[in-house]
Amino acid sequence: MGTSIITVAGALIILNAVSIAHAIAIPPPTGQYQVGIRKYTIEHYNDHDPIAPNHVSTAFLATVFYPTGQTPEGAPQLYLNPETAAFYEDSWNFTSGTLASLTSTVQQDAPFLKTDGSPFPTILHGPGGGGTPVEGSTILLSELASHGYAVIGLDHPYEQSFIRYPNGTGVVGVDIPDDVTAESLYELRLEDNAVFFDLHLSKLVGELKLPLSASRLGAFGLSEGGVAALGTGQDNSHVASALNLDGTVIGDLALNSSAADVRKPVFLLGNGNHTGNEDGGHYTWATFPLWQSAYQRKLLIKGMTHLDFCDSAFWKTLEDGAGGGGPIDGFEQIRILNAYVRAFFDLTLLGRNLPILDEPSPEFPEVVYFNVWRSS
Repeated sequence: MGTSIITVAGALIILNAVSIAHAIAIPPPTGQYQVGIRKYTIEHYNDHDPIAPNHVSTAFLATVFYPTGQTPEGAPQLYLNPETAAFYEDSWNFTSGTLASLTSTVQQDAPFLKTDGSPFPTILHGPGGGGTPVEGSTILLSELASHGYAVIGLDHPYEQSFIRYPNGTGVVGVDIPDDVTAESLYELRLEDNAVFFDLHLSKLVGELKLPLSASRLGAFGLSEGGVAALGTGQDNSHVASALNLDGTVIGDLALNSSAADVRKPVFLLGNGNHTGNEDGGHYTWATFPLWQSAYQRKLLIKGMTHLDFCDSAFWKTLEDGAGGGGPIDGFEQIRILNAYVRAFFDLTLLGRNLPILDEPSPEFPEVVYFNVWRSS
């Protein structure tokens, strides 16, 4: 990817009348609420950014998915930024327009659902390192929002394939240099998360009156974003629980010692090869659970690969031979991921225990349950 800045007149894009009849919608959320989305520029001057031009970045992007009582009206809204769609159509061998024409029921700038004054249970989300941006996980994030959660996704400029700020400015990602390590990207994510929690979340709540929790949040993400969720959970008092989707554990969390203990509920949910032993996966998926002193779960999903943990699992159903991922049916993967991610946060943020976290479930035969024991 080359580096460029794109400015457009506005960020809200709808299908024209000719395209509507041929549009395909992504799987809609199943909860009782409709879903809104708002974007915010999070200003942060970083003069040691490992991937930004001249190592300087000045902001990152926060995208909030949340419950709304407003029913979608008018023409359906495009699901992806055109630049994001075009990048993955070209990279993953889709016919031009396949992803660009997809729509969703998520509503730009819809009013927040009226509540009794209590904030929505709130979750922080991080995308994969150098992978699809937050919008590429819309299916899962809107599913959580439809069940009453607010989900805040953080995109770092130049790392993701494309992001667009609220003022219409678009930033195209760069080819991450070979000398940029996974550890440096991990530290970058930890910094973004800490800046957001320490300096900006309170502004969204206090100044903009967003009904978000500022004191007790969940955190999760895919790959690099999932590991950063664990690290942020260990470091930040705001985070009550953390979930890692298929990410290799790095940093202190990778040490085979008590330094890996997050001291809060954690959940490793990975592809079927991520055992952490000689059968496959990184060794840290075997050692990390041994050092946890709080609630934990480790589950693997047969038939999935790393690419199946975002919306690309649905994309692969659109065109034979395009996309990526494993042999698992894309719609089944969505059902599994929606169920297990929500079950973990229902338990750790709301106190609702679902048996699918405690033992193998006949409803989800692809999910392999591991007994993990904390270190003595």
